[in-house]
Amino acid sequence: MGWAHEGDAPASPIPDRVLTPGEQILAASDRASAPLTCGLLVQIDGRLDPDQLRSAVWAVIRRHPMARAVLYGSRQHAWRFAAEPTADPFGFVDDGTDGWRVQELLSSAPFDLRRYPPLRVALVRRPEGDQLCVVAHHLAFDGLRLAALVTEILDHYRHPSDEHHPSDGPRPAGGTVRGMPAGMSAVVRSGAPGWSALVRRSGRYITPLTLGRGDGYGFHPMVLPAPSGGRTLPDGRHMTVNDLLLGAAHLAVDRWNARRGGETGRLRIRMPVDLVTAPSFAASASSSSFPGPAEISGNRTGQTIIMSEAAERADPVRLAGRVVEQTCQAKQVVPPPVPGVSGALGIAAARFVPGPWRSTLLRLGVAAGRPLLAPTAAVSNLGRHDAVAGPIGTAAPRAGSGRLLVAVGSGGLVAGTGPAVTAVYFTGTAGMPQGLFIGVLGMGDRLNVTFGHHRQLFGPGSVPAFADLFRASFAELVEIGSAGSATPPASAPPSVASPRSASPAPASEPAAAPARRPERSRFSPAADQRRGTVPTR
Repeated sequence: MGWAHEGDAPASPIPDRVLTPGEQILAASDRASAPLTCGLLVQIDGRLDPDQLRSAVWAVIRRHPMARAVLYGSRQHAWRFAAEPTADPFGFVDDGTDGWRVQELLSSAPFDLRRYPPLRVALVRRPEGDQLCVVAHHLAFDGLRLAALVTEILDHYRHPSDEHHPSDGPRPAGGTVRGMPAGMSAVVRSGAPGWSALVRRSGRYITPLTLGRGDGYGFHPMVLPAPSGGRTLPDGRHMTVNDLLLGAAHLAVDRWNARRGGETGRLRIRMPVDLVTAPSFAASASSSSFPGPAEISGNRTGQTIIMSEAAERADPVRLAGRVVEQTCQAKQVVPPPVPGVSGALGIAAARFVPGPWRSTLLRLGVAAGRPLLAPTAAVSNLGRHDAVAGPIGTAAPRAGSGRLLVAVGSGGLVAGTGPAVTAVYFTGTAGMPQGLFIGVLGMGDRLNVTFGHHRQLFGPGSVPAFADLFRASFAELVEIGSAGSATPPASAPPSVASPRSASPAPASEPAAAPARRPERSRFSPAADQRRGTVPTR
């Protein structure tokens, strides 16, 4: 079977699509040493069948053209929707490597979007339960669309189709394909730019704290209790969970820099905003050969900046009011793909500069403006995704790999043996000088938080310390918002240490608590909804 980029591959009936101005700016911002990615890490308490999961991945990719798209053109000007994936995006890792380490590798290795799909999926076999790692290039997917895609993959695994496609990718005669997904290359090393010292003293960014200059990305997971009850400011304004997360990011950065002897001026936290209010990506699949615009539009988020000054951060109540004011304003307008003057200039260049020079000019402009215009950090909250948790289906063919589960269906209680999803974490990446992406996904009564950091910003011993500052800042803001509530805020648990092998945390680091499985009985159908990045609850 030939791949889509080869002459004997079947032609796709879907016409090519030229990149939008926002996509062209995003493509110009992508660096081999700092790929722009988003991902999900799914924790499972049993074992999945890798062949069945691989078939589910391929079946879902065939339904969604963006999951198999490749770039073409001399300056990366258009998406081409291959009839079949150009390579196998699925891998099976059973050599003892931890899933968080696999997620880091999938996110750190640059994507060759001209030859390989913008999606990477790996099933990681662990003694305590499998981990499903999914990473996509941010040019093709945003967090909400990726979460819907992963949900559809798990649904297909639960209810596999009887139809077997003859081209489910290359498979050796020996059986299950093992190893990482196709298209994985070595992590690209990056030297320290000449302006790095200036950036550290500017007061606009996080003070780096690493023992050495690292390469690629690292992830640190943490669990926070989801605030319950009403959250209002003294002036009566309502605080959403998103407001609490953004305020905590401002406070944590300010306090981190202060403890490292640095000054912090105006901070700018980037907040992605979902531009689509239609049903989920999975639900919008088209059965025809010509999908609707939603299926080939790629990343559908705008960006807004939430700012704070040092005087506002000195008073958490004042800071909370400032954050609420800005997020309320953000909900009233359609945010641009790139906010501010830099975004306006980039959009103009993408629209009016002739093609042969456009890509080069955009890359030069992004590189020149990055040290002056990049935000301090990013906070992206996907909202509640309760439906992902729970039984998956048939266990892997090995004794003891599953457990007895009770699922509620249309026919009542149904018992069966199989693994279940116990936790899902949302990951994202940001290159220096920003270097920090805080991804949040709600499940039941908890918020799963992931600190995605470039290794030139934090090391394995310093990121837990920053996470504890964030946890304390979040609890402080929750207490402010719940001061008039009859239900006191729950105390925040200590951060969940990454289960992979890593350098020990500092001596002052509190004991880590394992992530527990959300209680399914506490999930209500009314709460099972996928909100955008500005939740209204």
